[in-house]
Amino acid sequence: MRGGSATPNTRNLFANGWGHRADHLPYGHHVTAYLPHQGTPANRRLDYTAARLSRALDRAAENTALAHGITLRQLTAMEVLGEGARLSNAEVARRTFVSPQAAHVACEQLITKGLAEKAMGTESARATDLALTELGWDLLEKCTAEMVELENELARRLGTRAESFIGRMSEAARHLAGGYFGDAAMEAAAVHRRQI
Repeated sequence: MRGGSATPNTRNLFANGWGHRADHLPYGHHVTAYLPHQGTPANRRLDYTAARLSRALDRAAENTALAHGITLRQLTAMEVLGEGARLSNAEVARRTFVSPQAAHVACEQLITKGLAEKAMGTESARATDLALTELGWDLLEKCTAEMVELENELARRLGTRAESFIGRMSEAARHLAGGYFGDAAMEAAAVHRRQI
């Protein structure tokens, strides 16, 4: 805006009743203009807020992992292996929400570091099954202690218990189940859409 008069573009925007601020217009004009509708802040939506929380938790867990010489993906694989069952690369991939290729790389890196090993010596074990080594168990225990401390501090600031907080999130994930709420037909339709 120069000399107190609006450019034609700006006048058109005001004349159309546009309602909130934008700092840039086409054709190089730098003015205060108004846009039509005020939207809902993204942080009022559960999906956005959950993604934001997930990113914050991942960053905190990554800090712990890196401090102990491993990556976040390796730590996540160790957490599921830390349940005690021997798992294949494919099972690790499913449980850690990554591709089979990514899980394979993480698991091979754990083996190279001496933190995991392939199954040997049991009749029921598959050659591709993985388990933590003693070194892996020791490292996971250290990482877990640090993350539990972080979870407890978060729960304290929220005025709740960490177990209750985690339990409610797990319950929400179980009920929502991808948005199907247990409806097999809805889930099948969603899977079909992803394949198109």
